[in-house]
Amino acid sequence: MANLLLEINNLSVAYGDIRALMDVSMEVYEGEIVALVGSNGAGKSTLLKTAAGLLRPQAGQIWFDGHDISHMSTKHRVDRGIVLVPEGRRLFQTLTVLENLKLGAYLPRARANYAESLERVFDLFPVLKERANGKAGLLSGGEQQMLAIGRAVMAHPKLVMIDEASLGLSPILTRRIFDLIVALNQQGTTVLMVEQNIHMALNVCHRAYVMKTGHIVLSGTGEELLANVDVRKAYVGERGSKL
Repeated sequence: MANLLLEINNLSVAYGDIRALMDVSMEVYEGEIVALVGSNGAGKSTLLKTAAGLLRPQAGQIWFDGHDISHMSTKHRVDRGIVLVPEGRRLFQTLTVLENLKLGAYLPRARANYAESLERVFDLFPVLKERANGKAGLLSGGEQQMLAIGRAVMAHPKLVMIDEASLGLSPILTRRIFDLIVALNQQGTTVLMVEQNIHMALNVCHRAYVMKTGHIVLSGTGEELLANVDVRKAYVGERGSKL
């Protein structure tokens, strides 16, 4: 049985008077790709930000690798091995590719594995090695997404959370990024991703959760959810959805 890596229990989060998450529970096991899918405003990004420590929960608990991290700082969560690739990439545009990667390894645990992690990033993303001394802001959109994921890998994570990896990318680049996410997972990194390209996400994930208005309304394997008529109605444009 795989190790339970991330466990979220009855999590509630609000922005002022607006409740973004309500009693959300979910699990991610070591070695999985787990997808969070749903419409805009469903609470998916809020869940990732809360797991990363960027938002504080009103109620509920977050456990990571057997430890309660509900009130732990983001820095200490990263040091334990949970890293977020944020929506929009948030790269340092005027720094070089290599400088951005170095910033991903700023904590002691990551610095100790710097050479190994850098080799792994360059193996996964050869274009980053080619552009190592170029400015991050001069990379294409797909290359910038590779750099954002690569920077997360430099933190020597156990779990990488990726928020909208395909945002703004062409279908060809989207497939390339998903191939790389699968390769990262096959190397032993667990992945939790929020993704607007629901068909692609469900095709590559082991399990998925469907969110709507701050709640999880469905869960199952990617194959099960792709076959679910309500999921198809809600997210492939067919009419009459019950989700």
